[in-house]
Amino acid sequence: MAKKRTSRRSGGNTLSVSTLARKLQEQFPAVAVIVGKEDLLRREARDLILSSLEGGKPPADAIQTISAQTRPDESRLQDIFDDLQTPSLFGGIPIVVLEGADRWLKTSADSWIDFIGSAQPTSLLILIAEQLDGRSKVSKTLKETGWWITADRPFHRPPPWRPDARPWDNELNQWLVHRFSQAKLRIDAKSAQMMIDRMGPVMAPLAQTIEKVSLICSAEGHTTVTEDLLLDHLPTGGDGSAFDLVDRWFERKRPEALQLLKQMLETGWLDEKDQRVKNPQALMLQCSALALKRARELRDVRRIVENGGGEKEILAETTLARPFLPKIRLQYKHCDAARVDRIVATLIELDWQMKSGAGAKPEEMLERAILSV
Repeated sequence: MAKKRTSRRSGGNTLSVSTLARKLQEQFPAVAVIVGKEDLLRREARDLILSSLEGGKPPADAIQTISAQTRPDESRLQDIFDDLQTPSLFGGIPIVVLEGADRWLKTSADSWIDFIGSAQPTSLLILIAEQLDGRSKVSKTLKETGWWITADRPFHRPPPWRPDARPWDNELNQWLVHRFSQAKLRIDAKSAQMMIDRMGPVMAPLAQTIEKVSLICSAEGHTTVTEDLLLDHLPTGGDGSAFDLVDRWFERKRPEALQLLKQMLETGWLDEKDQRVKNPQALMLQCSALALKRARELRDVRRIVENGGGEKEILAETTLARPFLPKIRLQYKHCDAARVDRIVATLIELDWQMKSGAGAKPEEMLERAILSV
């Protein structure tokens, strides 16, 4: 039985990449929006849709792909709409994959809304973007009438509202274990977390490493991926961040904080663009800014609590969000008023030493701060 092609009346589907395959068994979109910062998931969602076409994934020359580097243009946009509304000369349906769609959707919003409203199940438009403003009229129309597929990277740490959870109780760990199982390999959650900790949370390198480990296990006759096997074949790395370092400092986890600092200085850490960097001064500045912000938040929380306030007042009178309250509650227990004052004084001294050049190296100053307060 042929799949039902969705039209304007049957849109409004918000999906994750993990639920997309099941949806495609029953229906097929005329317009699909893939939004998220994880490149691997964006590509997998695109390929899942194309592979679900009748006859399988079309050859590259049957797909019009417009790269993210192409400059948006109203005339070119109208050509795209015309192409999608013109039957293909070579059979099949017209297909356009528009990368960097966030910039194109800002071009002639009325034209987009008109096209989306009249999109037919005899063509396929796939829009791909790292992020979209969901408040715009075009985005709202897409959510109402097309398939909106989220491709955000899963958390690689337990959520902040579960401060006592085990390190491997997270979504990325579950994805990694499942990915190994698809390769007919078993791995326990603790070993999977070590792989994430050494390589960082970017999914594409993790997937490539799974393929590499799978080949090694096949050649050596293994069905279980052990820590020793991973240590023999994984690069040294790590994804520790300034946030992790400050959290451990404020929670009085000095040995863990010092070990994390050592690892970050040796192997680097991933910045907001997922690039591995090694810059002790930048780490020092970021940690100082985050620690000062955290100290101010804890001072505000203490003032509210001492005045008889509770969770409701904390949320109303500070910038803290509800999911972060358990972590703040934990750090509040380890930071009385005197310790917060000492942390602030230490940060002021670090700032002076950094600006005057009178102090030690940035990494030494961070180490002393963790040990002394």
